[in-house]
Amino acid sequence: MSRDVDSSLVRRRRSGSWWLLPEALALALLGVGFYYSTAVAAPTLTEGQARADAAARIAVTIEQSTSDEHAAHGHEVNPDERMLCTAEVWKIDEPATASGAATAYGYYLCATGTPGTPYMLSRMNAGPIVAQLTDPPQITVTALDEDFRSQVEAMMPAEFVEQSFKGFTDPGRADTLRKRFESQVSRAA
Repeated sequence: MSRDVDSSLVRRRRSGSWWLLPEALALALLGVGFYYSTAVAAPTLTEGQARADAAARIAVTIEQSTSDEHAAHGHEVNPDERMLCTAEVWKIDEPATASGAATAYGYYLCATGTPGTPYMLSRMNAGPIVAQLTDPPQITVTALDEDFRSQVEAMMPAEFVEQSFKGFTDPGRADTLRKRFESQVSRAA
């Protein structure tokens, strides 16, 4: 049994559906683009998470500073000593321009000693801190040989000047540093 098919009807149906291929291709490309744009995007941090991340970066930067960098602030760290730090960030100001770095304001505490030094006998440095959140952060602390109040008023926003003289808002930070120092320095003799 043979069927005759009108070839002009088949040609019209084929030529009328030419647009399906480019549209299917465009949809596939959009889908792939959407998948990669959402899969690769960095997660958004809450304000508290951003402050905690900045505080951790600041503490590590201070701990890894060279003896010369410490000396520039009036602190002495000998090659055989170990310095451990903690920091608390009270506020992060976003940069004024897209190419600028955010600025963090807070407080830091460091304990320094040779292996075997008890925490309470370690040399401690503490005070307000301002950090440009570059990689690594650029840190500003008060110098020991200048008027402390004037330095604090010059470097800190007015809303944090009084807190700068009080220290951490979270007293647990100092206790956490004490425990770290005891386990990594005091017991390392």
